[in-house]
Amino acid sequence: MALCGAKKRSNGEPCKRHAVPGSSRCKLHGGAATKANKGNQHARKHGIYSDTLTADEHGLWDDIGIGTLDDDIKIAKLQLRRALMAQAKAEAGDGLVLDMESIHTQATDPVEEGQEPKEPGRPSMTTQRRRQGYEDIINRLLGRIGDLESKRADMIKKLDPEDDGPLPQRIEVVVTDARHPNAEP
Repeated sequence: MALCGAKKRSNGEPCKRHAVPGSSRCKLHGGAATKANKGNQHARKHGIYSDTLTADEHGLWDDIGIGTLDDDIKIAKLQLRRALMAQAKAEAGDGLVLDMESIHTQATDPVEEGQEPKEPGRPSMTTQRRRQGYEDIINRLLGRIGDLESKRADMIKKLDPEDDGPLPQRIEVVVTDARHPNAEP
């Protein structure tokens, strides 16, 4: 049987343990390391964190009515759609995600250090659940979309009016003051 041969950290001499069958290393030096099965889904990003388009989003990609806005605005709008769908799905259920589960052992009587309890303790299980914060994600995406659209509007304003290139679509941003509901925009 072959020897491991990995260098030891302390003195640099090779390891003399037998290698695991099918590997050139012993168990101590990684010969029995488990490998991920072919086609596993461990590193897959899902839900609103996914960076690929789903089948129904491919159809929406061209139908998003944003004029000539760039792809960043399209992607942000699709992410906003995913966040809104995830929020609706969470609100349809209980909307709570398992956060932490712990088991505590509680003694029935107070015991001084070094003494045995008169009665054994009973385990109690504590489960903490929390609500997923979709509001923060949605607000961040709305802010990003607003920033991108305002930057695009600023770029259109800076264009030379005597340029012979194609005219960009007009973007009109209407801001109303909530303190004066009858004021004109």
